[in-house]
Amino acid sequence: MTNMKRTTVSLPDELTQRIFALRKDDRFVRCSYSELIRQLTEKGLSMLDAERNQDSA
Repeated sequence: MTNMKRTTVSLPDELTQRIFALRKDDRFVRCSYSELIRQLTEKGLSMLDAERNQDSA
């Protein structure tokens, strides 16, 4: 078992289709759906942090 928390999230069809479309990209072709969600979440949070740092500068 991993130390990751299992979470259920409802996503609209359009967003789900866009996530699955990422698997056509060579960078993501071997990623599971869960791994794609983790990467997108991490990237999104990093972008929010960067925006916050720019606003405070």
